[in-house]
Amino acid sequence: MAEFATMALASAVSTGLSAIQKQSAAKQQAAQLETQRRQQVAQINQQQEIETKRRREQLRQAQAAQRARFAGGGISAGSGSASSLLSGLARQVDEAIADSGSYNKLRIDGINSAAAAQRSSLLSAPRETLFDGFRGILTSGIHQMPSLFDDKSNKPKAG
Repeated sequence: MAEFATMALASAVSTGLSAIQKQSAAKQQAAQLETQRRQQVAQINQQQEIETKRRREQLRQAQAAQRARFAGGGISAGSGSASSLLSGLARQVDEAIADSGSYNKLRIDGINSAAAAQRSSLLSAPRETLFDGFRGILTSGIHQMPSLFDDKSNKPKAG
């Protein structure tokens, strides 16, 4: 019985150390994953900002060119159809920016979901290793322990 206790203690220490090492490695991988996730999200946000500025500048130039055409044709830019055309250009750009923002939000949500799933998987593995190790200790202990039905006397069995 003392043999089992020594073996169980050694196994428990080994299992615990292994789980601690795996947990440390998992935490490091999770930190790297988080850094990568943040970089991807920042890159998408930066691209969105650059794209929005580009589209706004193109709108400003298109509206200025259209106003110049109207003025060259003797049409006031504030008149009904001219104003409607200019506001239509702005509406198209606003819709394109909103669509792009929605698409980028979906991309970011996907990145966040994937990272959360990977992080969860990484951090649950050491816990499972620890549980499996202790389950193994208990199982081997059950096999080592004498049964209540075992004959403990040294009497010869009648046969």
